Amino acid sequence: MTDPKTETAASQSKAAASPETPQTPPGAAASGTGSGDGKPAGSCPPPQAGARPRGILARLYDLLALFPLLPLTLIYAAQTAFTLDARSLWFSDEIRHGNVYETMLATGQWLVPHLNGIPYPDKPPVYFWFLGLLDAIPGVDGPMVFQLGAAVSGLLVLWATYALARLVAGCDKRESFAAGLVLLCGMYFMGVTHYARMDLLFAAVITLAHICMYRGLRLPLAFRWVIPAFALAAVATLIKGPFGLAFPLLAGLAYGLWRGMPRRLNRMDVAIGGGIMLATLLAWVGAVWFEGYADLIRNIMRHQIVDRATAAWHHEQPWWHYLATLPVAWLPFTLVLPFLPWGRAFSPASMRTVLATRKGQGDGMAYIWLALVTSFALLTAVSIKIVIYLLPLFPLLAVVTARALLRLNGFGSRMYFGLTALVLFVLALGLGAASLWQWAPDMVRVRFQPQVLALLDIARGAPILAGITLVFAVLLWKAVDRSRPEGGLLTLAAFVTALVVPAALFTAPSLDPVMSPRAQAELMGEYIRKGYHPVSYKVYSGTYTYYAGANIEELSDEDSLRAAMAVFPQVVVAMRADRFAEWADKPADLREVHRQWIVDREYVLAERSGPMQPAQPAQSDGTTTPAPGGDGSAPAVTGDQAPAPDAPALPQPAPAEGNGTAPAAHQPALPAQPAQPAQPVQPGQHPATPEAPAVPLPGPQPQDNAPATPQPVPVPTPPPPPPGVGATDTPTAPSTAQAQ
Repeated sequence: MTDPKTETAASQSKAAASPETPQTPPGAAASGTGSGDGKPAGSCPPPQAGARPRGILARLYDLLALFPLLPLTLIYAAQTAFTLDARSLWFSDEIRHGNVYETMLATGQWLVPHLNGIPYPDKPPVYFWFLGLLDAIPGVDGPMVFQLGAAVSGLLVLWATYALARLVAGCDKRESFAAGLVLLCGMYFMGVTHYARMDLLFAAVITLAHICMYRGLRLPLAFRWVIPAFALAAVATLIKGPFGLAFPLLAGLAYGLWRGMPRRLNRMDVAIGGGIMLATLLAWVGAVWFEGYADLIRNIMRHQIVDRATAAWHHEQPWWHYLATLPVAWLPFTLVLPFLPWGRAFSPASMRTVLATRKGQGDGMAYIWLALVTSFALLTAVSIKIVIYLLPLFPLLAVVTARALLRLNGFGSRMYFGLTALVLFVLALGLGAASLWQWAPDMVRVRFQPQVLALLDIARGAPILAGITLVFAVLLWKAVDRSRPEGGLLTLAAFVTALVVPAALFTAPSLDPVMSPRAQAELMGEYIRKGYHPVSYKVYSGTYTYYAGANIEELSDEDSLRAAMAVFPQVVVAMRADRFAEWADKPADLREVHRQWIVDREYVLAERSGPMQPAQPAQSDGTTTPAPGGDGSAPAVTGDQAPAPDAPALPQPAPAEGNGTAPAAHQPALPAQPAQPAQPVQPGQHPATPEAPAVPLPGPQPQDNAPATPQPVPVPTPPPPPPGVGATDTPTAPSTAQAQ
């Protein structure tokens, strides 16, 4: 093994003799892109301004590019800092991950995530550890920790994109600044930074792994780069899954083959790095196995990895899915494609430039393109496909797009930003029309589906969004020198910043009745605290647990549902409205108390108070315990009637605040409250909340796991009650208590 202290000397001594060592291209020193400033040889030269005049925005761009990370960070902070506590957690990933994290806090089980009281095989634990670090910040509590996690993860992606442009593509500060602006102007990327998932943190770590992989493989031996590359791949895998190691390893393999140096992959640093990566992953697997969760490991290996890749049970899409969705997700920069110099791109001179990267000239861009192609091919090859899985490609695309934009000629730049202004104008008209909907006559309203009407009725902030969009459309068309892309990029960044704040503060919270199950879950939590047994029937696992504050028995077959209704005299059950209407033998005393649209389905909450119980005998102190009356009131929780969760009860939700925040993360469970349950819906009355739309909203798709094969719950005989958790969307595994 080579001593790390002699790494530099060994690399320099082998550089002259090894044909695999990258050669410094002619003119690298003159252009300031050689190894002297820490950037790779063959980096791209700064764009030529030509004879075009420089306006105010172009000069401002050059000024900001002197310290690029500072303005990029400030712009991003303006887009996210004021929106961290504006809305409730949404279906389905946010509320599921919220329950997983709250369970970790309540149980102290940080090794194995649990959802609704059972092991959660869909995601590894590192993202939730990351949330735990953020939760330690004073003042961060409740749902804010999840939104802060998304915001901080997005900032890490932004910084990693800048580092990718500097350390891999070899771009100067102007182009690296442009790469960051491209990311900040992307509407899909900004939407994801306001939706709590682990994908942004996943993308940031993968991008750092790409940087280390490239910087290490282009040298004969580089422990300080290659070992961190493999370690970061292991961390990414423990954040979200096997793509974390697949993306950088495939890119490194393709780069080694393209450079004609496959023997570089057999060096000692690669072997040690690969060993550290495998040891890290096996350490977690072994710890989980010896904790008693062997079935969970088998589930992950068989269902979560093999089945998702070959025959996904959910989100299975055709091979061309990403070819259709990536152009939409990359707006507004997809519009630049018609104005690129495609003829020059395929000229003999360009082909010679591409082939020169095999000798080390500009090989950083070759690595980025190889990483893009191999990652996209892998995503296309697997069975499961969701648009948000493309996020690790966004930093790579940002660098490529920034280079293309800054090299547009005057005509191409004018045409691209002119088309963008036209698109913004059309968007402003659409938002303006939506803001006028509240005055639409009934003869117009009857032509739309109920869920569409609900979306149009509850969305707020449309007039503000329409005005902002119209102002920037006019500015981009009339007031900006569209022949220079620098000014156009700054204008687009200002537009997205001005748009996202009111959208996050006004429009997104108004969508809570549609996107969040909070209203129905909190009502279910009230019944649970009064002693009712909670049941959900064929509902996405974990839908109610976070806001209900307790685990829910989740059933997926009619026999289990009948058994639960027969055993528990007091029960509260949630199911889809259509299934509730089609339930032929439902108990006559089961009463609907709440109805809500959640994303694209209408759900019903129904309760049964149970028969009149005889009065209890007097206690030794002379007092009596009253029995429940026939008016629907619930008795105090008893050992036979209380739910039997597989994990300790979660912190109980506090009453809703004025800003719509959820309960604090560390509050202890509340005792049973004396308040009566919500009044049932009487004939001729409307449900407690208005209908919400079934139209999926733009942005990240929330569902990325699916129900497993239904597992019926055995018919119980009281007492005791049936298991606290029934069939869920993931195959069952030993509970915490069973495992220990």
